Amino acid sequence: MRKFILIFFILFKGTLFSQDFNSLEKKLNNLIEKRIFWSDSQNENSYDSLAKYNKEFEKLILNFTSKNPKTLTHNFNKIKVGLNVISSPDDLFRIYTWNTFGGGSMQFYRNVFQYNIDGKVYSKLNKKDEEDNGCSFYEINEVEVKNKHYYITNSVSVGSSAVYLYEAKIFSIENGKLNENAKLIKTKSGIKNTLGYEVDLSSLSNRDRKDGVESRDYIDLIYDKMNKTIKIPLINEDGKITKNKITYKFKGEYFEKI
Repeated sequence: MRKFILIFFILFKGTLFSQDFNSLEKKLNNLIEKRIFWSDSQNENSYDSLAKYNKEFEKLILNFTSKNPKTLTHNFNKIKVGLNVISSPDDLFRIYTWNTFGGGSMQFYRNVFQYNIDGKVYSKLNKKDEEDNGCSFYEINEVEVKNKHYYITNSVSVGSSAVYLYEAKIFSIENGKLNENAKLIKTKSGIKNTLGYEVDLSSLSNRDRKDGVESRDYIDLIYDKMNKTIKIPLINEDGKITKNKITYKFKGEYFEKI
């Protein structure tokens, strides 16, 4: 009898979680549709309405991910557009990114960081300055140093249809919290938390090329999992993007230029 009750409880709890996720994804999709509608609208109240639904979208993600541990590994496959979710290989760190649709050629992004500490799941909003348009995180990788896990994230900030800022940023989970300023990249000026670069495809050096190179094909920041390297494009002083790469390799303690 006890075994039957336990099985029933597990199945019942699983059904509740399934219903919760279905409800969440339905709400998220509804808010995404409303945000897209108001971002395309010419109505004089469109800006205020877009801001309202952006706030609701942010609050929904932040609250649900902080109160429901299973969201840390849920695939959110019913969200067709509007929300990008990436996870670390060990499933202990996840980043949610969405476009606020509040920009033109400049894109504005918001993020929620979700992480697991001793079996308990937490969520926090990625704080940024008023003038900061944010970034879109698109990949998380990890390395281990002295039994401590570090997460290497790749992100891109869109300043216009031609201007992009790429960045590798290091995170760690330590002392009972998410450390957003973990330092693992060794440069000439010291040990850094980030490694970034800006590209301007509209500059004369990239726009009027005579070498047959399409600059856009070589702008990406790449993390090589097998060799544990961060690769960024070599950019000349005049802003010209080359085919060559600058490589930072993980050497057991830091990523160092090779």
